[in-house]
Amino acid sequence: MDNMIFRVDKRSYEIGEIILPQTIFEEQLKDEKLKMEEMLNKKRIPGIPERSKCLFLFQDLQGALRFYSKYGGNVYGVKALSPIYYRGDMNKLDNILDLFKFIDGDDKDGIIDAAVNTYWKEGSHSFCPCYEILVGSAKVVEKFCDNSRFLQFKEELNSCGSIERTLLYKELIGIAWQRQESLASASHGSGQLG
Repeated sequence: MDNMIFRVDKRSYEIGEIILPQTIFEEQLKDEKLKMEEMLNKKRIPGIPERSKCLFLFQDLQGALRFYSKYGGNVYGVKALSPIYYRGDMNKLDNILDLFKFIDGDDKDGIIDAAVNTYWKEGSHSFCPCYEILVGSAKVVEKFCDNSRFLQFKEELNSCGSIERTLLYKELIGIAWQRQESLASASHGSGQLG
């Protein structure tokens, strides 16, 4: 059974449509974020395209909603259409950005360089990882929510302090499980006992 993975995107798609990487990704970055992406691209594992040529997906709904809580957009359930290039812990990216902001001195570049290397190291993750999956394209199998729920979700998240306690998460996890079960049933065909 293929597990559903998730995409948060400002662009609007319908079920069955293909999502490709947004080519203006790095053009919108500034300061530390741009420098971090340049370093990540320089240190990337051979065979993995530059990050600007990748589509970023979330391994789980919590990670997608954490991203949605910061930026809004649309939350989709998707199926990767290309091989997975890499699965990295997004928390490490936040750690790298913190290093840019808070470390001074002669060792700054070496420390940041070491942090960038850990992003690309297989099996290396933070205490509570938020995995991003890098692929070339994905197909929309479910549209979970759009930007109209963003402010309400953000307010509820601030009030309860946990994505898993929000009504949106509880609603969407139920839909995701139902969709997963229907996909599994369809893939098994009509060979069921009845």
